[in-house]
Amino acid sequence: MEPREEDPINGRCDTLLLDVESDDGVKAQERVKVMPLGDDRYKVLLSPGFFQGIAAGDEIKLAHEPPRVDILARGGNVCVQCFHQSVSMEALDELKRGISQLGGRVDGELENLVVLTIPVSAGFEAIESVMANLPDQGVEWMYGNVYDPDSGEPLGWWE
Repeated sequence: MEPREEDPINGRCDTLLLDVESDDGVKAQERVKVMPLGDDRYKVLLSPGFFQGIAAGDEIKLAHEPPRVDILARGGNVCVQCFHQSVSMEALDELKRGISQLGGRVDGELENLVVLTIPVSAGFEAIESVMANLPDQGVEWMYGNVYDPDSGEPLGWWE
Protein backbone atom coordinates (compact mmCIF):
# COMPACT_ATOMS: atom_id res chain seq x y z
CA MET A 1 0.00 0.00 0.00
CA GLU A 2 1.31 3.35 -0.97
CA PRO A 3 1.15 6.24 1.49
CA ARG A 4 -1.60 8.77 1.11
CA GLU A 5 -1.11 11.35 -1.56
CA GLU A 6 -2.86 14.60 -2.38
CA ASP A 7 -5.66 14.40 -4.93
CA PRO A 8 -6.44 17.85 -6.38
CA ILE A 9 -10.15 17.09 -6.81
CA ASN A 10 -11.11 15.04 -3.76
CA GLY A 11 -8.43 15.94 -1.23
CA ARG A 12 -6.70 13.00 0.43
CA CYS A 13 -6.86 9.54 -1.12
CA ASP A 14 -5.21 6.15 -0.89
CA THR A 15 -3.67 4.31 -3.78
CA LEU A 16 -2.43 0.78 -4.31
CA LEU A 17 0.50 0.03 -6.57
CA LEU A 18 -0.55 -2.98 -8.65
CA ASP A 19 1.79 -4.95 -10.91
CA VAL A 20 0.98 -4.99 -14.62
CA GLU A 21 2.71 -6.73 -17.51
CA SER A 22 2.28 -5.99 -21.20
CA ASP A 23 1.80 -8.65 -23.86
CA ASP A 24 5.48 -8.33 -24.74
CA GLY A 25 6.62 -8.88 -21.14
CA VAL A 26 7.30 -5.29 -20.05
CA LYS A 27 6.57 -4.98 -16.33
CA ALA A 28 5.37 -1.86 -14.57
CA GLN A 29 3.12 -0.73 -11.73
CA GLU A 30 -0.13 1.21 -11.84
CA ARG A 31 -1.51 3.37 -9.05
CA VAL A 32 -5.16 2.51 -8.45
CA LYS A 33 -7.30 4.83 -6.32
CA VAL A 34 -8.97 2.94 -3.46
CA MET A 35 -10.78 3.36 -0.15
CA PRO A 36 -9.37 1.15 2.64
CA LEU A 37 -11.91 -1.14 4.31
CA GLY A 38 -9.50 -2.81 6.76
CA ASP A 39 -7.71 -6.20 6.80
CA ASP A 40 -6.05 -5.57 3.40
CA ARG A 41 -9.52 -5.03 1.84
CA TYR A 42 -10.23 -2.06 -0.41
CA LYS A 43 -13.02 -0.58 -2.50
CA VAL A 44 -11.79 0.41 -5.98
CA LEU A 45 -12.77 4.04 -6.59
CA LEU A 46 -11.61 4.47 -10.20
CA SER A 47 -11.24 1.78 -12.86
CA PRO A 48 -7.61 1.12 -13.80
CA GLY A 49 -6.13 1.86 -17.20
CA PHE A 50 -3.79 -1.11 -17.44
CA PHE A 51 -4.45 -3.55 -14.58
CA GLN A 52 -6.87 -6.29 -15.62
CA GLY A 53 -9.75 -7.89 -13.71
CA ILE A 54 -11.24 -5.06 -11.64
CA ALA A 55 -13.43 -1.98 -12.05
CA ALA A 56 -14.63 0.90 -9.92
CA GLY A 57 -16.93 -0.29 -7.15
CA ASP A 58 -15.29 -3.70 -6.74
CA GLU A 59 -14.22 -4.82 -3.27
CA ILE A 60 -10.78 -6.41 -3.41
CA LYS A 61 -8.32 -8.00 -1.01
CA LEU A 62 -4.59 -7.68 -1.43
CA ALA A 63 -2.81 -11.02 -1.02
CA HIS A 64 0.91 -10.72 -0.39
CA GLU A 65 2.17 -14.25 -1.07
CA PRO A 66 2.17 -14.55 -4.03
CA PRO A 67 1.29 -10.92 -4.72
CA ARG A 68 -2.18 -10.81 -6.24
CA VAL A 69 -5.59 -9.17 -6.00
CA ASP A 70 -8.61 -11.25 -4.99
CA ILE A 71 -12.07 -9.94 -5.89
CA LEU A 72 -14.39 -10.23 -2.88
CA ALA A 73 -17.44 -8.51 -4.43
CA ARG A 74 -18.18 -6.97 -7.79
CA GLY A 75 -19.45 -3.40 -7.87
CA GLY A 76 -21.63 -3.91 -10.96
CA ASN A 77 -19.43 -1.91 -13.32
CA VAL A 78 -17.63 -2.72 -16.54
CA CYS A 79 -14.20 -1.22 -17.15
CA VAL A 80 -13.30 -0.29 -20.74
CA GLN A 81 -9.72 0.63 -21.59
CA CYS A 82 -9.54 2.54 -24.88
CA PHE A 83 -6.10 3.13 -26.42
CA HIS A 84 -6.03 5.61 -29.28
CA GLN A 85 -3.63 7.36 -31.58
CA SER A 86 -4.35 10.23 -33.93
CA VAL A 87 -8.05 10.24 -33.04
CA SER A 88 -9.85 13.58 -33.24
CA MET A 89 -11.06 15.35 -30.13
CA GLU A 90 -14.54 15.31 -31.68
CA ALA A 91 -14.50 11.49 -31.84
CA LEU A 92 -13.30 11.27 -28.23
CA ASP A 93 -15.94 13.76 -27.10
CA GLU A 94 -18.61 11.70 -28.90
CA LEU A 95 -17.33 8.59 -27.11
CA LYS A 96 -17.60 10.31 -23.73
CA ARG A 97 -21.12 11.55 -24.50
CA GLY A 98 -22.23 8.08 -25.57
CA ILE A 99 -20.81 6.47 -22.45
CA SER A 100 -22.42 9.16 -20.28
CA GLN A 101 -25.81 8.39 -21.88
CA LEU A 102 -25.35 4.78 -20.70
CA GLY A 103 -24.81 6.02 -17.13
CA GLY A 104 -21.04 5.67 -17.45
CA ARG A 105 -18.17 8.00 -16.79
CA VAL A 106 -14.53 8.69 -17.64
CA ASP A 107 -12.31 7.46 -14.78
CA GLY A 108 -8.99 8.43 -16.29
CA GLU A 109 -7.44 9.94 -19.34
CA LEU A 110 -3.91 10.12 -20.68
CA GLU A 111 -2.66 11.35 -24.04
CA ASN A 112 -3.46 8.02 -25.74
CA LEU A 113 -5.79 6.33 -23.23
CA VAL A 114 -9.33 6.82 -21.97
CA VAL A 115 -10.55 4.66 -19.06
CA LEU A 116 -14.31 4.24 -18.85
CA THR A 117 -16.60 2.83 -16.16
CA ILE A 118 -20.08 1.77 -17.25
CA PRO A 119 -22.81 0.03 -15.23
CA VAL A 120 -23.14 -3.55 -16.46
CA SER A 121 -26.90 -2.95 -16.48
CA ALA A 122 -26.35 -0.81 -19.62
CA GLY A 123 -25.63 -4.07 -21.45
CA PHE A 124 -22.68 -5.19 -23.53
CA GLU A 125 -24.52 -4.57 -26.80
CA ALA A 126 -25.06 -0.90 -25.88
CA ILE A 127 -21.44 -0.49 -24.77
CA GLU A 128 -20.16 -2.06 -27.98
CA SER A 129 -22.50 0.12 -30.03
CA VAL A 130 -20.94 3.27 -28.53
CA MET A 131 -17.41 1.92 -29.01
CA ALA A 132 -18.23 1.07 -32.65
CA ASN A 133 -18.63 4.80 -33.36
CA LEU A 134 -14.87 5.28 -32.95
CA PRO A 135 -12.70 5.32 -36.09
CA ASP A 136 -11.46 1.92 -37.31
CA GLN A 137 -7.89 3.20 -37.56
CA GLY A 138 -5.80 4.16 -34.53
CA VAL A 139 -8.12 2.73 -31.85
CA GLU A 140 -7.89 -0.42 -29.80
CA TRP A 141 -10.21 -0.99 -26.87
CA MET A 142 -10.83 -3.82 -24.48
CA TYR A 143 -12.87 -4.74 -21.48
CA GLY A 144 -10.73 -4.55 -18.36
CA ASN A 145 -12.81 -6.86 -16.17
CA VAL A 146 -14.92 -9.06 -18.47
CA TYR A 147 -12.42 -11.70 -19.61
CA ASP A 148 -10.01 -13.83 -17.58
CA PRO A 149 -6.53 -12.40 -18.27
CA ASP A 150 -5.00 -15.89 -18.38
CA SER A 151 -7.56 -17.95 -20.32
CA GLY A 152 -9.41 -15.23 -22.26
CA GLU A 153 -12.72 -16.78 -21.20
CA PRO A 154 -15.61 -14.57 -20.01
CA LEU A 155 -15.64 -14.20 -16.21
CA GLY A 156 -19.45 -14.26 -16.07
CA TRP A 157 -19.70 -12.20 -12.85
CA TRP A 158 -22.63 -10.21 -14.36
CA GLU A 159 -24.92 -13.23 -14.80
